[in-house]
Amino acid sequence: MPDSPLIVPKLHCPEPTRVDEQLARQVDDLLLPWIDRMGVFTGQTAKVHATGFGRFAMLCHPDTDAPERLLLVAQAFAALISLDDQYCYDELSGTVPQPLGPRLLLALAAVEPVRLTAPYSATLAHALASDAVTRALQDCMVHLVSLASPSQAARVRYELAVLFVAMNAEATWRTAQVPTLTWEYLVQRQGNSFMPFTALIDVVAGYELNANIYASAPVRQIITLVSCAATLVNDLYSTAREQATGEAFNLPTLLADEHHCSLQDAMCMAAMIHDDLVRTYEAQEYKLLKDASPALKRFLRGLKAWMAGSREWHQRSGRYQV
Repeated sequence: MPDSPLIVPKLHCPEPTRVDEQLARQVDDLLLPWIDRMGVFTGQTAKVHATGFGRFAMLCHPDTDAPERLLLVAQAFAALISLDDQYCYDELSGTVPQPLGPRLLLALAAVEPVRLTAPYSATLAHALASDAVTRALQDCMVHLVSLASPSQAARVRYELAVLFVAMNAEATWRTAQVPTLTWEYLVQRQGNSFMPFTALIDVVAGYELNANIYASAPVRQIITLVSCAATLVNDLYSTAREQATGEAFNLPTLLADEHHCSLQDAMCMAAMIHDDLVRTYEAQEYKLLKDASPALKRFLRGLKAWMAGSREWHQRSGRYQV
């Protein structure tokens, strides 16, 4: 008798504030030629359409209706998903996986320009231009700089550097089959999360949250809570696909091993951890709103809308269908 399909429990999360499928298609119409130019997802047109990069941007950033601004989000999302697929999971192709650390170091060089002397600078430029992922990351940064202040761009670079460090840790655990405890995994997931995308909220909307306010402990806490909760949504919706493809390394799988329970029971445990994070976020948001500046209030509205849009995207995206 076949196993019952895994069910994602109902999650405590706000509902999206905008669902505009026509706008999502407009963003995708701008994105697809860019994907072709960069060379990411070559021969995977159906996968690109099913993923819904434009829909992610539309749902998560209701503060603007401009397809050109939403395009930045879609480009960054496509570049980082391509990086995840090609760098972090290349052992699934049946070949010997390349060490991830050096590849992420090159990705970081695409995000944060490295100053070398000749002829090394030319060699680096050739290496970056020869790889579709680093080409896409470089072009994303050009787009980012055209919309963001230097402080906002630096913020995104920092979040990407943290992401790459955490990705390397996950790959080490997975490929070396090192036993991983749930608390260790959750620490890794705070870095390997959606924080590069929450960092774009005010950039895409066309305003700037003061750098000192953004970096203050209470605001940093609430951003971390939302990003981590969204990453656990990713874990929940990707579990069935990962089980089917043999790449399972996520919170429900670890919880099932740690508690010697069924994967469905572990899905419920993971959902409870998600809901605890969201309730902690809600309490922190309530405190912050009392004395928030107009810009911070706008950012907090954007953060809440981002969390809701991300959950809606995960629920519908073809990327997570088995």
